[in-house]
Amino acid sequence: MWPDGRPTAFLVACCDGEFMLHSHATYEDVSRTYTPRKTSRPQKNCSRLRKVQEILSKSSKSTPDGILCILGIDSRYNEGCRELANYLLFDLYGQQSIEFEEIGFPEEVLDDVIVLIKRDSVHLYCNPVNYSYLLPYVSCWRNLHVHCMTQSEYEDEEAAEEFKIASFVNMVRDCSRIGIPYSSEGHLQTFDMFIVEKWPIVQAFALEGIGGGGFFTMKYELMDVSESLWKVFSAMDPVSLEVLLTEVCL
Repeated sequence: MWPDGRPTAFLVACCDGEFMLHSHATYEDVSRTYTPRKTSRPQKNCSRLRKVQEILSKSSKSTPDGILCILGIDSRYNEGCRELANYLLFDLYGQQSIEFEEIGFPEEVLDDVIVLIKRDSVHLYCNPVNYSYLLPYVSCWRNLHVHCMTQSEYEDEEAAEEFKIASFVNMVRDCSRIGIPYSSEGHLQTFDMFIVEKWPIVQAFALEGIGGGGFFTMKYELMDVSESLWKVFSAMDPVSLEVLLTEVCL
């Protein structure tokens, strides 16, 4: 339950690779999965996540408590967030998105994702449609908390929007400093927290009743973690090596 008594629909918790389903989730809900690339093996998934989490392990006053990645219209299609998502999800929002377009999968549904990466855990908001597509990539993440409605609940657009806002408020509740992957690699932009404040889901944080009780940028200290992430992205790992060898062979 949320603090105000509203149900969380269903919460999926994943600890040390053990996957647990609670409340309304059924096996059928999670079995209709998109077949991921061979590169999305669990050990590689976890390795990339751990590299990002290492940024949060540094003992410094400038170290954020979490890295916030918001996709789609909710971040005004921020390229830095998309780049981080592609790193963690093996280009799900890059080349593989073409495959989704071919089967008529709406972009706004696939993009309906919010991820908060903390040092020892991850919070993921998604919808019941893209949930099964994301599952093969995230199910091995340690201490994963998934905020997702059931299909029948999601059909109520107003309730779905309120649930997304409540999920966002809940996942950042314990943070004081939040890192934003503001710029994509090679396209550095001057960080402007007021631009972030204009992102739709961030604006919704200030709504009375369901929001977080004030403006997001006044409640949390925001910092740009783009350059720290670029160092992680540029490091050679088994996945990037596999991609490189594939490109050479082609």
